[in-house]
Amino acid sequence: MPIRRLVAAAGAAAMASLLGSPAALAAPVSPAVPGAAAVARTGILPPHNPSRSLPPSPEFLTVPACSTARDGTSCDREVLRATGRARSILEHLHGMSFSLTAYRKLSHVKQLFVTVNLERVARGLGPAAVLTTSLDAIAQTGAQSDDDPPLSQLPSQLPGGGHWISAGGNWAGGLRSPLGSNYAWMYDDGPGWGHRDNILGRYANRTRCGGSASDLAMGAGYIGSGKQYGDSETELLVGVCGHAPTDIIFRWTTATRLLHVKF
Repeated sequence: MPIRRLVAAAGAAAMASLLGSPAALAAPVSPAVPGAAAVARTGILPPHNPSRSLPPSPEFLTVPACSTARDGTSCDREVLRATGRARSILEHLHGMSFSLTAYRKLSHVKQLFVTVNLERVARGLGPAAVLTTSLDAIAQTGAQSDDDPPLSQLPSQLPGGGHWISAGGNWAGGLRSPLGSNYAWMYDDGPGWGHRDNILGRYANRTRCGGSASDLAMGAGYIGSGKQYGDSETELLVGVCGHAPTDIIFRWTTATRLLHVKF
């Protein structure tokens, strides 16, 4: 079982997990527009959260598949087992259903994008439609610094002409993979649950955009080694009013086809 403690980071609370190889989460950068719904048709949505954090079982950071053969398919299977257990216990949800073989062929930033959307659509939320170059660059800056994506770097107007009205970002280090980081953000994030709230936030809609079109875009960052906790991963979710971003790297519609995602 992990030993957990609260630590201070830049004046904000951050969670660190000490497992021989330490892991850490930065205090989340919260969305400017908070979630409004209470409970989705399945699962739990902000402002409500699970009744407790659930340490992973199996404890994937200590099993040989993850501790010796980092970020391999076998390790991802262990994380998915822990995720399925946490979903069932905390929210009465089924586990994730997609092609792990196809997922493993994606870059880490695309894996982060896919994982966020698997969590959102399972609870009845709209997915982030696109992963973009400009948002990836901001997220990568956070990964380089072992910190959340710097929202101060978001331009008022995004490529394509739309403007952002809300944003949220997460960082994690030492959790081996996008699926590992996602477990910490989504299921072992209490009592504050800020990282989870960011993943499941409602960032923009037609009403908040004054009647104009709205969209959800995403960026992600990843460094495989050499940082304080080894690997470093970030995600950035941005609510957009007006034209959707055009500097697209990857689309959710493409991901669902490639990965045979089952909703």
